[in-house]
Amino acid sequence: MNVEGFTFTPPAGFRTEEQTIALRMGVDGPAPSLIVQSKPARAGVSLEELAGQTFSELSQTIPGMKGASRSEFTFADGGNGIVLAYNFPTATGELRQYFVLRLDKQRLCTVTLTLPSASLTEGNARLFMSAIASITPA
Repeated sequence: MNVEGFTFTPPAGFRTEEQTIALRMGVDGPAPSLIVQSKPARAGVSLEELAGQTFSELSQTIPGMKGASRSEFTFADGGNGIVLAYNFPTATGELRQYFVLRLDKQRLCTVTLTLPSASLTEGNARLFMSAIASITPA
């Protein structure tokens, strides 16, 4: 198993249950970041339920959240998802965050894209969302 710069051999019988990948753009100042996570979902839970629970948790834990929205999202392979978007203040300026959820066979994939609001353009938002749309079940 490769983990960015390291190789790891787990004990026999172990398998990956949850995986998180964090990426950051190499720029000066607040940098766009992207976190992709795959983990098991509760049996029988729907994408709608997960989105509602996630929004509730986010609104309770992110101080100063504003401009929140929820929209449907279609992945490149036709799969359905939900995007939660909102702004929040930080010491270095306001950030825009997109939280994307996709459920497939009781496996939940979440993507958190964080961008400095000042550098957000329609073009770079489209580019980032296009990359997110490329996520497909294995």
